[in-house]
Amino acid sequence: MENDILTLAALVAAYVGVAKGFGIAEKWTHLVALVFATVFVVVPETAQAAVIKISVIGLTASGAYQYVKKRSDEGNDGKRI
Repeated sequence: MENDILTLAALVAAYVGVAKGFGIAEKWTHLVALVFATVFVVVPETAQAAVIKISVIGLTASGAYQYVKKRSDEGNDGKRI
């Protein structure tokens, strides 16, 4: 695999964040991460480049970056204030 592993890890983290936004239970997030990682690895390299490009553009445009960073509007106990 010639793509940067860190780039793929960030994309998988963003997709897991989106899945959490749809209500996926916390106990399933590891499995969701493995499924998304599998898609990036199993897809042929020619299609992989397109999938990565689509993912970066789509996730950035939708604001999914907020799923992979700590929310600043949470209190110390993790609850929204």
